[in-house]
Amino acid sequence: MVSAPESVLQHAALHAQLLSTIASLDYVTPALAEQNRHIDGLEQKLRDTKFRVTRLEMVTKKERKEHESLRDSTTRRFAARMTGRKDKFEAKASKEEREYVEALENEMREKKIQETVETLLAEAHVVREDLQQKLQQHQRAQQDLNALYSKIFDGPTQAYPEDDRLEYVVKSTQDRYNEIQGRLNTESQAARFLLNADKSLDQCLAFIESALGYSTWDMWGGGTMSDMMERDALSSAQQSSMRAEMFVQQAQMASRIVGPIGQISIAHGSILSDVIFDNIFSDMAFHGKIKESKQNVEAVQSNLQKELLASAQRIADITRELSVEADALTAARKALDDYRRSIFDHAGVDSIPQNDYPSSRVEMPRGPQDPPPSHVVSGFQGAYAPPLGPPPPQYVESVSPVSGLLQSRKRSMFHPSVCNNLDLGIRQSLCSCSRCRADIRCRDRPGAKGIDFVVVFYLAGHECMLSGLV
Repeated sequence: MVSAPESVLQHAALHAQLLSTIASLDYVTPALAEQNRHIDGLEQKLRDTKFRVTRLEMVTKKERKEHESLRDSTTRRFAARMTGRKDKFEAKASKEEREYVEALENEMREKKIQETVETLLAEAHVVREDLQQKLQQHQRAQQDLNALYSKIFDGPTQAYPEDDRLEYVVKSTQDRYNEIQGRLNTESQAARFLLNADKSLDQCLAFIESALGYSTWDMWGGGTMSDMMERDALSSAQQSSMRAEMFVQQAQMASRIVGPIGQISIAHGSILSDVIFDNIFSDMAFHGKIKESKQNVEAVQSNLQKELLASAQRIADITRELSVEADALTAARKALDDYRRSIFDHAGVDSIPQNDYPSSRVEMPRGPQDPPPSHVVSGFQGAYAPPLGPPPPQYVESVSPVSGLLQSRKRSMFHPSVCNNLDLGIRQSLCSCSRCRADIRCRDRPGAKGIDFVVVFYLAGHECMLSGLV
């Protein structure tokens, strides 16, 4: 079974990778919650807009029916002419046409808003899908980390109260981090909406400037064409202002700190003033109204830019706060990780297996003339020191041809060497070690009858021995 320190070493790289993945995706959970709230708001806005579009379509259909009925009724027109009420008939027809045009404009304006909301909703769904995928990665990494901790700790950590305390610190710090991250996401989203509103007001001012140019042309006798271009520019300015108001509402829904920026008022033309009673005085009066609309939009945009600056300051403050909390969260996780690593580092130190053989001190002889210390091996008196290293767990049985006695001896720890040059009639001779191939000096075992010998050699502090029978 793998020990705890070995398990830590094996899973250290995986553990670091999981922690890095979790830290890089910690923002996903609060961001996804905020994105869901944003989508819910857009869906509600879309439902309300669709309801208004349906209602306006019914109004437009009714006004168109009345306008076409009066416009195409030759009988009523002839009767009015015959009775001398032609002016009243024309005024009524003009009124029905104006009401129809206004109803149609309202319907088209609301449909533009619906298209804008649908576009925002589609973009929000794309962002949510990306966040959901990242959330799955975050959850998988967290599950893998929990499984790794469960595998290493093997059950509850009641034996490690410090680990439980550090886990609580990490959880509380994570909760504070999520709360701050949620506020940052909220303010960032509100700032994006305010920025879009500012862009819409820029477009609105551009259309108003265009309308002022057409109005000046109309005052100098531009005629019907200038009136149409003027009305078209003002209609575009109205749509831009409504988009700006919608973006501001979305910003206020995202962050309650965002304040109102004021009401936007765009001058509207009419068929009576632009067509029927078109003259220099009416043109000058309407030109003044367009200028007032420009001043109004500029004032509203000034308030909007103040809200943008305040939102940017809040984002900067929250970002600094989040950075501090992120450092605290990183430190808390590091403390927990370091403590768990320390548990693994110290686990099993006392259970390290020791050598199951006794250690012995070998006294090396100083020279060939000095006999080595005596050591008894299985009843055999040998004039050599015990060798180093664990003995092999087998025995060698050898029979002396002279005595015929069966002797059991433990094999020496040393590598066997063969003395091919040994002459039993010579007390000392030169041999070669089969292990190191070095020249060694051999001698007969003292007290032996020339047949049972021990080879002992001394070379550079190295000692080999051969105990055998010939």
